[in-house]
Amino acid sequence: MAEADAAKHKAAYSGRKSESTRNPHTSRQSRRQKDLAALCPEERVLEQWRISSGSPVSDESKVQFQVQARENTHRLADVRLWEERHSRSSNKVQDTGTIFLEFFFDGSPADYHDNQEVFTQAFEKMIEQQLQERRVMEFRQKFATRRRGSAQPRNDGGDCGEGGGAEVIADDDNEWKEYLRRPVPATNVSVRSLREAGCCLTFLVCQTSISWQASEVLGQITFQEHFPIDGKPQEIPKCDKPMPRWAYGMMACTAFLLLITLLSWWQVLRQVIFPEGASPLVAETPPSYPGPLSIPP
Repeated sequence: MAEADAAKHKAAYSGRKSESTRNPHTSRQSRRQKDLAALCPEERVLEQWRISSGSPVSDESKVQFQVQARENTHRLADVRLWEERHSRSSNKVQDTGTIFLEFFFDGSPADYHDNQEVFTQAFEKMIEQQLQERRVMEFRQKFATRRRGSAQPRNDGGDCGEGGGAEVIADDDNEWKEYLRRPVPATNVSVRSLREAGCCLTFLVCQTSISWQASEVLGQITFQEHFPIDGKPQEIPKCDKPMPRWAYGMMACTAFLLLITLLSWWQVLRQVIFPEGASPLVAETPPSYPGPLSIPP
């Protein structure tokens, strides 16, 4: 009976995908940048994941972080901090260097009830591949920027034509050498469990642990407004996806309930301001007196 209900529920929502609509939720008010800068790198990344909770993921990440398993395509719907592993009272991650995340994909764990390793292996392979491509892209961008900077003449007038230009080139070389000496961060991704979530949409939730360096790169791709690169904010692309239909219904219900609340409060205030029930818009008419009696002849 339970399997029949699960199959019926899956068939009812099989055509609904999060990739076709926009996430109507928004994140909490972010902390000031200097507050995050005062934290150590591990704590800063953890706090950025807390702030980004509820924000819609970028459209690029929905396609970039899709999982191919058993001829099924599971696109990314959301990424959140695994709150059960990161309580508010315990935010020390510099000792372990691990951050726990939950990845929400379109689909259901029932598709892999016989062998979950099929999905977990495909997921881990996808994460490793995407992070590697991200490193290659970052290397190419920095290399192209360095080549353009060294090819352009450094003549700004005065002493900058010689000494100033040499100092700028030396700074670029030092920055490039520092980037090359930077160690490649380990991913250390590990799938802990799979679960199901959602009401109108069914999600396959992959609960994972990952190194804080790799989680920062993931945040820079999925939540560009909360994860700057080298301290510089990213340019946020506009989302062209429509809002889901249930969001319009919820907004209409909210407006109707707000109107009912305002009318109810107006009735209460009117009884307090005008206790006798007289309306200030209706003027009281003076009493009418009969005219003089006329006696017929």
